[in-house]
Amino acid sequence: MKRLALRVFCAVALGVPHAYAEEAAATAILRAGCTDDVQRLCAGVQPGGGRVLACLKEHRDALSDKCKQAAQQAAGASGGNPAPSPPSAPSPGTPPSAKPTPPSAPTSSAAPSSSSTSPKSSTKSSASAGGRAVAGNAAPGSYLLMKKAQVKFVLDSTPNAQPRPVLEMLIPTTWEFTGEFVPGSALRTGCYSDYSPIIWQAKAPDGSGVFQNIPDYSWQYSDDSQEMQRLNDPYRRARGPNGQTCPVSKPLTAEQFFRENLMGLLPKGATIVSIDPYPELNAMVRQQLGLGPHDAGDSGVRTDAIRARVEFQADDKTVEAWLTAAVVMRTLPVGNGHLYDLHAIDLMSFTAPKGKLTGNDKLLRVMMTSIRLTPEFSARRNKTIAGYYQTQADKEAKIDQINARLQQDMMQIYQHMSDNAARVSRQGYLETSQGIRGVQSFRDPTTGTTMELSDQYDHAWLNGADQYVMSNDPNFNPNAQLSGNWNELQAVRPSP
Repeated sequence: MKRLALRVFCAVALGVPHAYAEEAAATAILRAGCTDDVQRLCAGVQPGGGRVLACLKEHRDALSDKCKQAAQQAAGASGGNPAPSPPSAPSPGTPPSAKPTPPSAPTSSAAPSSSSTSPKSSTKSSASAGGRAVAGNAAPGSYLLMKKAQVKFVLDSTPNAQPRPVLEMLIPTTWEFTGEFVPGSALRTGCYSDYSPIIWQAKAPDGSGVFQNIPDYSWQYSDDSQEMQRLNDPYRRARGPNGQTCPVSKPLTAEQFFRENLMGLLPKGATIVSIDPYPELNAMVRQQLGLGPHDAGDSGVRTDAIRARVEFQADDKTVEAWLTAAVVMRTLPVGNGHLYDLHAIDLMSFTAPKGKLTGNDKLLRVMMTSIRLTPEFSARRNKTIAGYYQTQADKEAKIDQINARLQQDMMQIYQHMSDNAARVSRQGYLETSQGIRGVQSFRDPTTGTTMELSDQYDHAWLNGADQYVMSNDPNFNPNAQLSGNWNELQAVRPSP
């Protein structure tokens, strides 16, 4: 927005006196051109006292061209010189690169527009998300206003097939979202399990937060000398789409993986503030894999997860970030020892300006626990990976019967994951699993459909644009404070 238009906003918000006729004309112009922007960016702001104009000023980078033009006209009506036409809107951004990228630092510019449906209204943006107070220790009556974001892809080869969701998650309504499914590729390794990754990013338009994922990373190791020879034999190893083979290296914990792999993705000079176990993420991983809540009795499968807090410099500013990592290790008997099949998954980062990270803790948990692959896509993907292992097993059968048995075991593991995904889709999550993952079920009384939302809020509402409001205040009513028609959801207990 031009400097003259900003002066109009500042003058009105600060109560600078103007001639009555000029002020009335400027106000009428602003009201005519910025109504939609007020509903979209400042719906939760109480009118009066210049608060709405101050809100528009705060979100000047997100204003529509129509509102920017109205601001310039208002500047002329209030006695200012005519301003030149506003610059054209920036071109939409491109999808995330297929190459692994380091965690993004928050900026003041908006992220590329989301492929999912954009909300028609939202609440005032704060340092954490849409809402009056959404920090980790929000006061009673605060709420989160969220929307569903999706990554879509054409899963069928039939004519005129339409893109269908492959990943879904909740993000604040004011945030931008981009996502891409990259079929038939392995961005970081040649391991079958890393094929066809999904890359996504959610970003606050005011630069107060960036939430994104990093492609999975898998590797193998064995303490049996003969098996190690096979693992390092290039003629026996399966090759990825780019000719690379699955890495061979020693087992690592989640913390060790972070220090040896993820730190290298951060800008030079990044420092570690803390590394702590992250039980919420570990519970998510175990539920995704169909495992029990603890390592014991899971047939040689162990998991652990961490969350690291780091600081680094970006654009001469100090940035804070959380990075998460979970490592899944399957131990299979082979020869005189064992084969260790390892997978670093749920690699995510949340970055924010210095001093803003801690206040986003609850928001991170809400978004993280809402991420899920759709059951249809999960079943198809795991079945495809199982087919890769079956093909490799047929090849290895001609070379070595022991290796063939190993590949068969791997195929059965992923087949089990596929069956588990289908079972979860049919019967829903059990209440004990929901408690571990920090979510609860709600039913839409108007349609009878159920959904999972964070259990950190006791009350939830939904409108017809896939937007959600969550609150702990039993007296809060979004229909009295927000635009749109909100239906209250009913908390339900999951069916066994």
